[in-house]
Amino acid sequence: MVFNSIAVVRRSNCKVIDLFSGCRELSKEVEKTFKNSTIRVRQESCGNLWKENPCLSLLENAYFTVWEEELIDIPKGDHFQVTADLNTDFRIGRHEMAQKIVRYFRGLGFPVCRDFVGRIEIWIPKDEGDSILYNRYTLKPYYKDITDGWQIDVSHSGESRCSKKTLYEVDLDDHGFEVIAGTEVLRRKNLKQRHFQKYSGGCPIVNRYTKKVLKLTEPRCYDRNKYVTKMNKIKNFISTYLVTPGFQDALDINILNNGALIPVKPEDVFMVDFKAKNLLYGDGYVGALPRNEFAQHGPYAQPKSFKYFFVSLDSSQSNVARIRLYNIFQNGIDSSKLSDKDIIEKGTGNRYRRLSEFLNQPLSWVKNLSLAYKSYDTALQELQSHLMDNSRFIPGTNYIAIIISEIHKDFQDPKLHELYYRMKELLMKSKITSQVIYAPNIDNKDFKYFIPNIAAAITGKQYGMPWGLESLSQKNDMIVGIGASKQLGRKPYLGTAFCFDKKGQFREFDCCQAEDTEALGTSLKKALWQFCNQYGNPDRLIIHYYKKLRKDEGEQIEMMLKQNGLQCPVFVVNMVTAVNDDLIAFDTSKNDFMPISGTYVHLRDTQFLLYNNERYTENGKGDILFPIKLTITSANTSNEGYIMKEDAIDIITQVYQFCRLYWKSVKMQNVPITIAYPELVAQYVPHFNDEDLPEFGKHNLWML
Repeated sequence: MVFNSIAVVRRSNCKVIDLFSGCRELSKEVEKTFKNSTIRVRQESCGNLWKENPCLSLLENAYFTVWEEELIDIPKGDHFQVTADLNTDFRIGRHEMAQKIVRYFRGLGFPVCRDFVGRIEIWIPKDEGDSILYNRYTLKPYYKDITDGWQIDVSHSGESRCSKKTLYEVDLDDHGFEVIAGTEVLRRKNLKQRHFQKYSGGCPIVNRYTKKVLKLTEPRCYDRNKYVTKMNKIKNFISTYLVTPGFQDALDINILNNGALIPVKPEDVFMVDFKAKNLLYGDGYVGALPRNEFAQHGPYAQPKSFKYFFVSLDSSQSNVARIRLYNIFQNGIDSSKLSDKDIIEKGTGNRYRRLSEFLNQPLSWVKNLSLAYKSYDTALQELQSHLMDNSRFIPGTNYIAIIISEIHKDFQDPKLHELYYRMKELLMKSKITSQVIYAPNIDNKDFKYFIPNIAAAITGKQYGMPWGLESLSQKNDMIVGIGASKQLGRKPYLGTAFCFDKKGQFREFDCCQAEDTEALGTSLKKALWQFCNQYGNPDRLIIHYYKKLRKDEGEQIEMMLKQNGLQCPVFVVNMVTAVNDDLIAFDTSKNDFMPISGTYVHLRDTQFLLYNNERYTENGKGDILFPIKLTITSANTSNEGYIMKEDAIDIITQVYQFCRLYWKSVKMQNVPITIAYPELVAQYVPHFNDEDLPEFGKHNLWML
């Protein structure tokens, strides 16, 4: 196995660098730019620097600029030229190397920007007629990480397309799009006068809005060999742009081994317990591939019996779609005919496995319960009136609404985009879960593959389990998942999920605004009380968190435990999908470079890469899934973040198994439901009229 990283050595450790004393009285927006473009150098942590450079004696802090062009308009304080040992003060050394990388590629005329986690992102252009396609590469220097010296992590982070026309040549409102102005990539609202004078405001980057207005085509193709594509692009970038005299001279470094990727040490590669992958189904079958096994072996836990009805627009297209879906679900045939008297057949006649055969129970459709609303403008009002008609719904009965949508999720009209969020909210207030089906998908030749996904989601929504785990790697642990969603123009929200049993079933969800830490704490206290009441005191509290835990947050958790008379180890697991991350491991023994499912690689400290996919043997096949990066820390302030090996193995295995319980699809996923489900909740709730999760939604997998 190899990492996407190259080893480098400095030609000289001691360098002359420029520092300045800071800025004063900056606006909030400018202060953010200043913070993102510089690093603060503190006397308390860089004592040798102050000792060797008396000119700094009157300062407690100084600043080093990484992103120089971004600070052109910001007046700086006094400047100082100082000598620094960049192997001793390696934090400064990392940023000095980053500064030179930015200078070098901007000197070549390439756009360079800071990505959302602070890495250098270089945009390499390719002319495509009416637009320019950019391949984006991220670089990040490290010292004594996976080597004994310096390294530069190299990743291909994706593609972006840019119009050739400038803002002077197009008529665009400021809808939050980005532009390329010279060698900067920045938001439209952050353009300065110099950008308009020199670059006519720059060229807009393609997003949903700009693509529609500028009438740009954006070809899409499915990449079935993502590891191979990424590896090839990384190697090509290294050989073309890094292993060159110009780059090495500019950074005053030598790249070792002609730019060969750094091998993973064999002692850093591990495998979860072989049985951790095993899934159970209704007939007792033990497997590992839901896409092949769910239909044949039935749900591990049957859904509760339910009745279903349709909600759709009263249009010829939707009316036909409703009948076709009814026949597919009930009779296993795509037909628009309800009886022999119907003459015109608008279905395909394709045969399907009936939905009842997936669920292992009869399917009950209620005649005259469906709603065909007259228009999108009146849809919510009609649905509310429909749900308030007590003669239609039997108390104590489980219902599911099949919402037939003619509006694609990427449709631009915000009013129509919001409609189905609001429908879900109204239904939940009436204690009814729902399943949205995009009507044009019924004509998809592969619609038969949609049915198992629909069946799995409905099973979960009706309190069943499509598949379970043969043996969940869990003590008497209380596991909490906290996911986040931040959407343009809306307040960021946190979703929470609390696991209350040994089968991996989630018993409660909640949601709150991201800054409302009091509401989050209240939810956690309530869940802890319920757990203790049902299972006794937890052996461990394990929190799967969307971000790294701050010290003060760890102290708050400890205080909450003490207030409840509990004392147990608390572990926090931060996880991110590593597809575009700074470090990833490729298995060069495989043609597609994807490691076997359950492989995990120790990166640094308590950071690991975990691979969850459908390859269980050396020659096995499966969809290409990238790993997730786990950072496991102890939130107990007494042990300074130390974590025992046994706890790390347990927690990694748990995360692996929670990836396998994703029921929105029969395809395996690489993100655990402890993060994925709360994130889905947090995506929905900001669109609800009340911006709150109805009580029914706290105990139902409505978001699948």
